[in-house]
Amino acid sequence: MIQVQLVALTLFFFVGVVPFTIYPALDYIGNAKPLDPSATLTFARSLQPDGAGGIKVVETRELRELVEAYPDVWFYARTPDGANAGIGRVPTQYQLIEATMWYVDSMEIRLAHDVEGSSVLLRPETSPAGPVMVMTGAGPVVGLAALVRELSATLALGTIAVLILASVIAIPRVVRRELRGIETAANQARLIDINTRGTRLPTDNVPEEVRALVKAVNDALARLDESYARRERFLADSAHELRTPIAILQTRIETADPFPEQGRLLIDVARLSSLAGQLLDLQRMDQGETSFVPVDLGDLAEQVVGDLAPLAIAAGYELSLNAPDKPVLVNGDAGSLGRVLTNVIQNAIAHGGKAGEIRVDVSRDGTVMVCDEGPGIPEGERDRVFEPFYRVKPSPHGAGLGLNLVETMIRHHHGHVSIADAPGGGACLIITLPVLHTQHTESTTP
Repeated sequence: MIQVQLVALTLFFFVGVVPFTIYPALDYIGNAKPLDPSATLTFARSLQPDGAGGIKVVETRELRELVEAYPDVWFYARTPDGANAGIGRVPTQYQLIEATMWYVDSMEIRLAHDVEGSSVLLRPETSPAGPVMVMTGAGPVVGLAALVRELSATLALGTIAVLILASVIAIPRVVRRELRGIETAANQARLIDINTRGTRLPTDNVPEEVRALVKAVNDALARLDESYARRERFLADSAHELRTPIAILQTRIETADPFPEQGRLLIDVARLSSLAGQLLDLQRMDQGETSFVPVDLGDLAEQVVGDLAPLAIAAGYELSLNAPDKPVLVNGDAGSLGRVLTNVIQNAIAHGGKAGEIRVDVSRDGTVMVCDEGPGIPEGERDRVFEPFYRVKPSPHGAGLGLNLVETMIRHHHGHVSIADAPGGGACLIITLPVLHTQHTESTTP
């Protein structure tokens, strides 16, 4: 803003003041300097009526100071009626115009040579005795300092006007133009989230005063990205390392002689295996290593239910599947969606009351429902169960990550998860995925 004001004032001075004010004034002064018009006004203020129809000079402080500063100064004043008064000696060459002073509006004589009476000024003034024409010479002249004093008010008003115009018109436009870069950076910042890492705020067209802040924000984003990358590598490595001991543990439990807690342990190990697999799925998706392909939810549910049926039966449940005959195609990763459904069914096995039926329903609109006949989930807790490490009831089994991973994975597939009451009591977890458009076309074709 300061730069805009300085530019505006510079242009105002060199384009407006110099050619139209200062240069004409300096040219007016020239070599033979004109008399200062304030001298005639000073003399006019000292004129008073003499009581006999004439005028007289009553010395004032200003007049005395003027005469002391310029001893050779002279004045001659004349009223319209012919009354006159003066101070000093009027040069001979100007005495001839005394009687005709009122025929002249104003007059200024500046002779080229410094002779007696080389500069004369004739001006109308208003005095205490009435209107008078005052002629003077050998008094103060107009110099550069006096000119600046005369022009100071005009220059001040012009400067204020230019600053106001610059502040009202130019500065808002400049500020808006400069802030476009900040607005672009702000719009870019609104798009940054956990799934768009690597994004940086643009520094083009950003004002110099804000560029350091934008650079600091970009450096902070880079450090966050690096921290996220380290965390993801750790989680991926941990999940990968866990798969082998989990598989060994599962094999040993399955091949061991039957014992009372064998079924419970197999359920827990299966959930651990599913948890490790989902952690790996999330890391692959975050790193863009997963390709989505058409997946038939019916076939997927049939495969998962078949794999988990022995586990459910051993835990005291009946596991059933209801799926349409025609394919229900969604765009996704079959392995990830299979582990999601496995996790949900295992959660029903763990919390379904250890009795009753676990029913899996697949609908043509891309909805998969897993319902049990257990105690259900209170309505006030249904949103919080998707938070990491949150459990409705304390339990020594699991870590409270299962449903959080399910919800995260379904979001990656552009779907959503919700919980409702099962028709026969218990909880019903509902997964909804967008079906492929080609499927809608085929279903509506006669």
